[in-house]
Amino acid sequence: MTERARSIAVALATYHRPANLVRLVPSILEQFDDVARTFEERAEFRVIIVDNDPQGSGRETALATGDSRVTYVIESSPGVTSARNRALREAGDCDFLVFIDDDEIPQDGWLVNLLTAQKRYRADVVSGPVHSVFEGPLDPWVEASDAYLRAHRADTKTGEPIKRAATNNLLLDMRRLREFGVTFDERFGLTGGEDSFFTGQLHQAGAKMVWCAEAVVDDLVPLSRANRDYNLRRRYSLSNASGRVDILLASRGLPRVRRRVVCAARGVGQILYGAALTASGVVGRSLKRRAYGERFVVGGAGALAASLAVAAEPYRR
Repeated sequence: MTERARSIAVALATYHRPANLVRLVPSILEQFDDVARTFEERAEFRVIIVDNDPQGSGRETALATGDSRVTYVIESSPGVTSARNRALREAGDCDFLVFIDDDEIPQDGWLVNLLTAQKRYRADVVSGPVHSVFEGPLDPWVEASDAYLRAHRADTKTGEPIKRAATNNLLLDMRRLREFGVTFDERFGLTGGEDSFFTGQLHQAGAKMVWCAEAVVDDLVPLSRANRDYNLRRRYSLSNASGRVDILLASRGLPRVRRRVVCAARGVGQILYGAALTASGVVGRSLKRRAYGERFVVGGAGALAASLAVAAEPYRR
């Protein structure tokens, strides 16, 4: 690799979920050992835990391993944007920063595969798949709706270029990030979509962003999220955030106006299509058609709201 020791940090933001750290922190430390064995190189490793709770409710659990490679900091400014920007600052002198969510667990070889893809494709950004794991039986509506199917499917190959990515499984070349000068935008602090906007800006700036199909993390979905009501709210906020990202990535003036019109048209079209599909599902007693239709309706409403500069705020406390 290189003569000097590379520095690799894995960062996660957390808020009132200390129990999740019990499994996650040790699993990340195991990934470090895997990297050292695989590459047979000197490397400096860090886990950066950014607690967005001013009271520091996650401190004891975060530091329970007693491992000196674990750094725990409190970011009192509320919102995911503030927490992620704090992680960028904490890892400012690192070679690579990898984001993972606090409700996830990396699969074997996760970090090795991210680093391997970065080297092989000389990538500035590498993202990988997220596999949903449920703690109990699924609500029939959730199963019928395919609500947890991810944007990147199994047929996306390692090395294929991507234009946006989420921070729940994301490697950044920090040297290149410093050159681009991109951080997370505070306008998305309470709305979500900050990661799509962040990586969208990197793509526009010329960053090389690729997919790594082998770098998998498991998303641990509690039963409280595996139901119709939660997923309809989630669909609305995700669609709303995606629409706002589309609009704000466009240049000011006519290009942004055009993007806003397209977003509105897409929203109306999804509402009409979803309403027809829902009606068809009700009449034909097809739960799948009804569930898909309802998701289209609320997704369209989210996009239409974005076109009117209305932002959903799922992270408001």
